[in-house]
Amino acid sequence: MKRNILLSLFVALFVSLITQKCLAEPVRKVSDERQEFIDLAISLKGTPYKYAGKTPKTGFDCSGYVSYVANFGAGKRIPSNSKGMYKAVEKIEEKDREPGDLMFFRTTSSGAISHVGIYLGLYQGEGKFKNKRIFIHAASDGPETGVIITDIEDSYWSEHFADWGRILPESK
Repeated sequence: MKRNILLSLFVALFVSLITQKCLAEPVRKVSDERQEFIDLAISLKGTPYKYAGKTPKTGFDCSGYVSYVANFGAGKRIPSNSKGMYKAVEKIEEKDREPGDLMFFRTTSSGAISHVGIYLGLYQGEGKFKNKRIFIHAASDGPETGVIITDIEDSYWSEHFADWGRILPESK
């Protein structure tokens, strides 16, 4: 009887650990350069959306926001439009992504790259993003606009996702 109880507890613990391992993306420490980039990106959350906006004072569109964060958060000069950024960045596989990499989307009927955001990784805090992979971007439309954080599995964004890109070296 005692052996059956111990065996049952062991199996329950083992299944729980395996389930958590499968559901969660590993948490990786990012480089200091990536962390500075991410810190600036997050500090601008709430900045209003402005078409062709390139500064926190006037507001941002998606590419103006990412270009600003790249320049002032990482010292990287990149094109100031999403199509140009997409052409300029190193393309990476989803399995290689890490916080601070860029996410590109096709949101127009032309099928061209038309939106860009910054991947933040797996959120492990409390609230609506608990255990969700999130990104930050300047949204022009929807329930929230301006610089916002969004779940990458959101139906609109997952449907329009195109590719991953990298402007910062991989964390070691």
